[in-house]
Amino acid sequence: MNVKTTQIKSSLVNILSKYALPLLLGTVVMNMIFKTYLTENVRLFTFGYVVYECLLFALFEWLKPRKIARGLVYTALMVSVLFLSLQLLRAGYENSGKSFINWFYVNRQEIGQIDEYFYFLFVGLGFFITSVLYYFTIVRYRSFGTMLVLLFPFFIYGKRADSMGTLDITIMLTVFIALMVHSRLVSDESKGNLVINGSYVAAAAVFVTLAGALAMLMPASESKSYLEQNSNFFDLTIKTSGTYDSLSEESSPRFGADATGEILFNFTTTSDEKVIYLRRQSFDLFRDEKWTNDNSFYNFDFDRNVHLYGDNEVNSTSYVYSIAKSLADKDYSKDSGVDKAMFPDDLFSEKAVMNQFSDSFAPSYIPAPLMVTPGENNVYIKTTHGEVYRPYDTAGNNLGISFEYYPETERERKVAANLDMTEDDFKLLLRHGSENGDITSTQMNNIVKVYALYTDVSAYDDKGGRMEALAKSITENCKNDYEKAQALVDYFEQNGYVYDNEYEPDDESIAYFLFTSKRGNCTNYATSMTLMARMLGLPARYVEGFAAYEKNERGEFVVRDSHAHAFVEVFVAGIGWMTFDPTVPGYQRDYSSQGGNFDVSTFVSYFSRIALFIGVAFVLVVFVFLNRIIEVFFRLSLKFRDNGDKVIRLYQRVLKLLTITSHDNLSGYTPEMIREYLMEKRGAELGSLIDLFEKTCFGGYIPEDGEWKTVYAEYKSQWKKLARREKTSLELDENI
Repeated sequence: MNVKTTQIKSSLVNILSKYALPLLLGTVVMNMIFKTYLTENVRLFTFGYVVYECLLFALFEWLKPRKIARGLVYTALMVSVLFLSLQLLRAGYENSGKSFINWFYVNRQEIGQIDEYFYFLFVGLGFFITSVLYYFTIVRYRSFGTMLVLLFPFFIYGKRADSMGTLDITIMLTVFIALMVHSRLVSDESKGNLVINGSYVAAAAVFVTLAGALAMLMPASESKSYLEQNSNFFDLTIKTSGTYDSLSEESSPRFGADATGEILFNFTTTSDEKVIYLRRQSFDLFRDEKWTNDNSFYNFDFDRNVHLYGDNEVNSTSYVYSIAKSLADKDYSKDSGVDKAMFPDDLFSEKAVMNQFSDSFAPSYIPAPLMVTPGENNVYIKTTHGEVYRPYDTAGNNLGISFEYYPETERERKVAANLDMTEDDFKLLLRHGSENGDITSTQMNNIVKVYALYTDVSAYDDKGGRMEALAKSITENCKNDYEKAQALVDYFEQNGYVYDNEYEPDDESIAYFLFTSKRGNCTNYATSMTLMARMLGLPARYVEGFAAYEKNERGEFVVRDSHAHAFVEVFVAGIGWMTFDPTVPGYQRDYSSQGGNFDVSTFVSYFSRIALFIGVAFVLVVFVFLNRIIEVFFRLSLKFRDNGDKVIRLYQRVLKLLTITSHDNLSGYTPEMIREYLMEKRGAELGSLIDLFEKTCFGGYIPEDGEWKTVYAEYKSQWKKLARREKTSLELDENI
């Protein structure tokens, strides 16, 4: 019976030593892949994959000695998996109308979760990864083949511009290092003379901990290799900046955004602004919980013979202000309740110069402030939305350009705040100007169209009118457009809203953010304000771009991918478009004060690595010193008992140690037999303890303190002999 039990235990040890690490690595890799495609039930599917993986390993082991059948069976299995995968791909496209490639590469918040495509990854990719791990760790040890498995999560996260969790990467690489150390010794082509014991486990754990966890603690190098500098050499991954190279017809996902802190470009400006909002693009309509562009917004009129660069003037604040100022100087302005004193002469008299440059960032647009001067420095402004481009050099070349613009100043905001003009006043003034020939009908109509187009909320269902009611309550005491827009900005900071770029709620509707969670990133704040402004009749547009606030040691603004920001532009009567940022404080992370890249997320990143290292070290210490730890607790427990109970428990402890370390059944041994067993098997002398135990247990004797101290000292001097594990006959045969 003892031999059979020993053989079973030995077989279990061999199975675990050979298969546990490959199975664990496959589980970790697939779990990381599941996290980027699933919104829920990640643990459930990971457990399912463990079962799937174990069944495949068992099948491969059964096939291994059957040389002829194994090729046929594996081929048939592979064909079956391929057929099932193709059926899942076809079903996924038919049910969703979205191609697998788009689903595979695009963030799930943009395209949604498609179950059939995920099951394809589970079955097809899971089969491939399990096959590779089995062959290159069990059949033939090849570190390069196993490393292929590690590339999958990096490839997927890179293509989808997602960020891996530092703890996930650390665990994956640590398991990989452990597998590389261990599989060389246990694979089928090894000599098979490995003895798995405490020394081996301790040595392997120390090496893996130091090589894996400590390596992850080292900061990343600032220097770049040739391949990093020439990212197109291998088209395997896309840098984060690729997300910002071009524009799109839909806004960015409102939840689940990721950033790495990668520097996109630098710029200098002659303006003294502390924060500069650089536009990428604006959007027209909010439908299906995202912003889109609509062709009906492209019907502004302009004279191509005059506006060579395709400029739509109403995007220029200085242009709108100049029209309002010129008309306010006319006699008919009194009918509109407008006083020319409200329009200072030199409000837009000084331009600033911006110089942008980058060695790697090549966008199809120019990240620019609101009021860029068109037709100069080889730039033009897109009709309607105001995006800035280079006419003959729009893409493919690194960013490097200078241009002029009118900065948004505090003086401009003061004028807007004191401007006593409503939408009706402005439209009446424009109509008088057109009728009297002071402005053209095209100029008037273009401004009027701004009010018609950018107050459109028809694509959004404000259930119960809750959002409109909130907007009206916020602005009920405001006297002009600027005050209303600023009141909407102030509302978020004054009512407990929290900036959280990592938050992903179960309900992703804008109403849930505005009325329930009050937690989200800039896209949620900008969307909410834009919709509320439109419901008040204020023309407003949702804009995505960058908030530039970080400067380097040379005084240059530094723009990173993590500075991507959404903000709002509101058309203020008599002034034109103005920038408003409703996002509450918290998004401006400081990268410069801690050596260039340290922030809260960096601290969490390093802490997770340190926590993993401490955890591995703790497990190692517990494993190596487990017997001593148990013994310490046993000895402490004796302090709370009387002498008689102490003696009996000490004798029972001796029997337990002998049973654990010898694999012998000592339950029927008398104290005299135990005395002889100790001398013969362990060379240990515990006569005083055995004699005192017999007197106490069978004679009702109460030991004196001196007697207890004597037998306790005897036990402690012989403890190592009792705790030493005896080798089994099988182990002795292996050593021979």
